[in-house]
Amino acid sequence: MKKIYSLVIACISFVVILSSLKSTAQVEKNLIPTSIVSTQNTFYTNSKQITFVGPRSGEGYFSQDGQKMIFQSERELGNPFYQMYIVDLQNGQTQRVSTGQGKTTCGWIHPAGKKVMWSSTHLDPKIKDKVKAEYEERAKPVKGRYSWSFDEEFDIFESDLHGQKVKQLTRAKGYDAEGSYSPDGQWIAFASNRSAYTEKLSDEEKKIFDRDPSYAMDIYIMKADGSQVKRLTTSSGYDGGPFFSADGKKITWRRFSADGSKAEIYTMNVDGSNQKQITQLGSMSWAPYFHPSGDYIIFGSSILGYANFELFIVDTEGKQKPVRITFSDGFDGLASFSPDGQKLTWSHRNEKGESQIYLADWNDNEARKALNLPPALKMKETQNPLKLSESINQDDIKAIVKYLADESMEGRATGSAKEIIYTNTIAQLFKDWGLKPAIGKDFIHTFEFISAVEATDKNTLELGGRVSKKLTRSADYQVLSYSKSGKFPAAPVAFAGFGVKVSATEKLPAVDSYKGLDVTGKWVAILDGAPDHVQKEMRLHLLTFSRPQHKITVAKNQGAAGVIFISNSGLKTVRFEGSLSDTTLPVLKISEDVFLELLKKSDQNSQFRTFKALQDHYLQSPEATGFILNSQYVSAEVDLLAKRSTGRNVIAKLEPKRYQKNKALIIGGHGDHLGRGVQTGSSLAKANEIGQIHFGADDNASGVAGVLELAHHFSSVKNREKLKKPLYFAIWSGEEIGVLGSNAFVKDWDKVKSPFSKGFEASFNLDMIGRLRDTLQIQGVGSAKEWHGLSEEVGLITGQSLALTSDPYLPTDAMTFYLAQIPSISFFTGAHAEYHSPRDIPETLNYPGLQKTAHVVRTYLEKVATVSSTAVHYEKVEGNSGQRLEGRGFRIYLGTIPDYSQEGVKGVRISGASKNSPAEKAGLKENDIIIEFDKTKIENLYDYVYTLQAVKPGAVTKIKVSRGGQVLELDIMPVLKE
Repeated sequence: MKKIYSLVIACISFVVILSSLKSTAQVEKNLIPTSIVSTQNTFYTNSKQITFVGPRSGEGYFSQDGQKMIFQSERELGNPFYQMYIVDLQNGQTQRVSTGQGKTTCGWIHPAGKKVMWSSTHLDPKIKDKVKAEYEERAKPVKGRYSWSFDEEFDIFESDLHGQKVKQLTRAKGYDAEGSYSPDGQWIAFASNRSAYTEKLSDEEKKIFDRDPSYAMDIYIMKADGSQVKRLTTSSGYDGGPFFSADGKKITWRRFSADGSKAEIYTMNVDGSNQKQITQLGSMSWAPYFHPSGDYIIFGSSILGYANFELFIVDTEGKQKPVRITFSDGFDGLASFSPDGQKLTWSHRNEKGESQIYLADWNDNEARKALNLPPALKMKETQNPLKLSESINQDDIKAIVKYLADESMEGRATGSAKEIIYTNTIAQLFKDWGLKPAIGKDFIHTFEFISAVEATDKNTLELGGRVSKKLTRSADYQVLSYSKSGKFPAAPVAFAGFGVKVSATEKLPAVDSYKGLDVTGKWVAILDGAPDHVQKEMRLHLLTFSRPQHKITVAKNQGAAGVIFISNSGLKTVRFEGSLSDTTLPVLKISEDVFLELLKKSDQNSQFRTFKALQDHYLQSPEATGFILNSQYVSAEVDLLAKRSTGRNVIAKLEPKRYQKNKALIIGGHGDHLGRGVQTGSSLAKANEIGQIHFGADDNASGVAGVLELAHHFSSVKNREKLKKPLYFAIWSGEEIGVLGSNAFVKDWDKVKSPFSKGFEASFNLDMIGRLRDTLQIQGVGSAKEWHGLSEEVGLITGQSLALTSDPYLPTDAMTFYLAQIPSISFFTGAHAEYHSPRDIPETLNYPGLQKTAHVVRTYLEKVATVSSTAVHYEKVEGNSGQRLEGRGFRIYLGTIPDYSQEGVKGVRISGASKNSPAEKAGLKENDIIIEFDKTKIENLYDYVYTLQAVKPGAVTKIKVSRGGQVLELDIMPVLKE
């Protein structure tokens, strides 16, 4: 039977109740156990107390950048329990991040630095009674022993750094706490006794559990959003306090014996395999924490007496005797290291009887000597795999490309674990070269984005009427990611062929799947895809109108209650289709067999005996009329959860020795790519390549190589002396899913600094520069009149053939900065057959050409950055009407410029209007939200694009926009594209 261990804290969790037993001095006179090494040492120096408010503080854990610390503390009136706080170690300011209610414990800062995790009982309906009982207990003249409560109301939550956006991550009955994030931020390890509430316990086990709920505690792991929960340990007794190693491969924790009398330190792989006991002290050893090197673990132990918990270190293989670290009376425990391994923090019970947090410098070399470990590799050797010279050369370029486009990087998807690895590598390079962070104190600039949707267990689809049955998701049907969530009562069903409405052209007739069919208030079942049994011209014409989003918009405009696609593909899982659209319809997909059941019971049974007969009919005759499935009804509930991930830019600044007040130049390229190409839908992989790694050598490891070579070149003392303007070097994330990273940086700059155009003179973008043939393309030169003259000079100096294009509205990060009203050009060596496929590999690049391109960019920079005066001035240009928000596939042009952050907007928000365009002439402005066009309500981008297809050019049309909360109706005259 497990005892209530007389020392307890949360999470790992016990803080000692020190009884007045032997002092340290008395213990030292006695024999020290032979199982440990206990000699005075200088492992830590410059020790200082850093918390002073309240009677108890503990469990301080650093953020990944070492700038902040999260800790728990009792320091607020009206609540006797711990709450969670973050302290900025640079300015000393403290912010509560928990709710202020209930019991709170076990905090951790996400590696991206934008959110935190903690456990709490603030949702407990009995919390007021528990607060009252706690105060009454503390008011008694004779104090009871302090012990941690394994309250079954504890759940794990996340919030932002200000305690906002609180989200519950665990919901199982039982104690869920003691959580920590993996180094890549993708996983959470935690402790829980939930199994005691779901598994059958023997009578003896039930007695033990009733006395001590920690008896059933085991280690679990789950995704950072609370999904994919997996149990890692199943031993009798308390397993708790899990922490990851810095490389994310191991977990350390402490395991109590079944009777609760002893605890030892263990390690295991993150999948629960290779569980290994590290200590053999026969005492209470707990709260283990890896040193960032992964070579040893620090922990607390009662081996010198329960009244004198001390800190020890032990090698991760458990081959050496644990070495004693602290030598002071009282309790020392709950230790952790800073991410660089140079600081130590722990909790100490001081002479006032208060538990507070201490901080000290840590001597890794001395610790290694004591444990007979080899000297540590230098930080550069362990964290920085790229060895680069100051000159711009092919060897450096090839090394960077091969590093980024290596199989181990798994395609560098935005928000992936691999993005954390390569961005940390680049940040270390910037630091080594003497560059400074662009904003704040960190080279890493993060942003949140919606990365996936998940269907919960609440989703249902039920048929009623002639066919009555409940359907099974992932077999009979699936929810589509652009569906509206909610409950949708039974409604009739209509079939509308391919569900398209296409106007006639000079050569092709109109196609209207809804002709003569009233679908108002009905579910519309439609065939997936496009008709392909028709002549080529008609097939290509219909392709544009056959995307699912367009079909949904058509159905909505016809008054449908919901849309049901018919297809056997895509039934197993919900696939994210990109940015969430604010649609008002439920959208589902059913199998061909399910629809055949409906067909057999319908009035059309004699006409279509098989689903293939129906499909062939509409493939050959897409203009064929649909029909009502009489006496057939469908009801559904849709529940989709949007999952958020964090993308990471790396941005550094290089300031000149003088002239720091001049406007800066920003040089960037995106580091993200498509992963395995299955998330965004933009992969061009062949059928036999689907799901393979998209290496992204040209797109855009080549551009990153160029940016890094330029940063290293200009950071040298000789080249920096020439600068008269600050240079910012950036590796963007999120370009492949909508230039999200660069857009987030501009918006954050506007918030914390000033309008972007006041701080920056020009932008230089490097995107796909690895396939130089004869001519290097310089795109966007229309953004400043001076680019033409500068290009003439650069071409003569470098001898490189240049091709200039004016349009600054480019499908890359360059457009972000042009929309921020600074001149922006992009360097590009041309498209190729390997684009967005697994075939874009390092071996296909032209490295001499990439070096030439980097020299061309360097020459542009020298022309602009080595003069004090403004070299280029922003010019608003009309650009190419084919690359507006309307897209190249549509014949109507308005000149609206997209705002890529459409999330949460009902309508279509624009960043502005092209010069002399219909949109500008109509009076559309930046941040206008288009809500109606040509008498059609606009809820999302697809509504807008669909409406553009049908509007007449040359005729005045009404457009409604929301501007500053007011609705304006404007006249606009669409024109045909050039």
